[in-house]
Amino acid sequence: MIMIKILFFDIDGTLLEFGKKEMHQELIIALNEVKKKGIKIFLATGRPPFVVPKFHGIEFDGVLSFNGSYCFTPNELIYKNPMDKKDIETFVENAKRLNKAVTLAGINKMGCNFDDEILEEYFMIANQHVHVLDEFNNFMEEEIYQMMIAATENQDELILENTTTLKVARWWDKACDIIPCNGGKDIGIQKILDYFNFNKEEAMAFGDGGNDISMLKYVGTGVAMGNAKDDVKAIADYITDSVQKDGIVSALKHFEIL
Repeated sequence: MIMIKILFFDIDGTLLEFGKKEMHQELIIALNEVKKKGIKIFLATGRPPFVVPKFHGIEFDGVLSFNGSYCFTPNELIYKNPMDKKDIETFVENAKRLNKAVTLAGINKMGCNFDDEILEEYFMIANQHVHVLDEFNNFMEEEIYQMMIAATENQDELILENTTTLKVARWWDKACDIIPCNGGKDIGIQKILDYFNFNKEEAMAFGDGGNDISMLKYVGTGVAMGNAKDDVKAIADYITDSVQKDGIVSALKHFEIL
């Protein structure tokens, strides 16, 4: 068996039960045991850096945020990939025609152009709130790494109309993240592996949502949670127990990492 040197974890639905703020104690103990063996642990999330949670009792070696567009360790930026400003403007106009609010996310703040109940529901899954920005148009001129919109899959073509550098990253049926076409969790993982001089066979990733598919396919071993969507399970190398049943711990034992 190839020696695993780094683990990547989605947060919501993988490390955390949806709506919860703390991991199970058994999982925290397991992750600390993994670290003692010299294996690095990274968060891999769609969240902006400033809303990535810090968990009591465990410290991660770094974060892949914005679905791979901004990756860093506690001491160093590894990779950044901001969005094209012209396509941001086009996307916002497309959304307005559908009466859809758009949330822009930068490194230190995020906010939307007007209230949207479904978008608020989307943010609440990760215990966050949508804030309307008076300076929304000015914020568009800053470095933006991700957008969020309450749009369903059958509206993807309309919201992306006349853009050339954007794509959808979806893990919920009523809303989605918008990221660069040359982005994704797989790209972020590639940059992190290059930084540490690891190869992808030495990496394992855990996820449950559609935006996790690219990273599960990219690493040497992709693990789908038992609560994962069917399309995620279909591409995984291994399907473990659900987040409620500490599926990560079960998989680490299965692969003899613990």
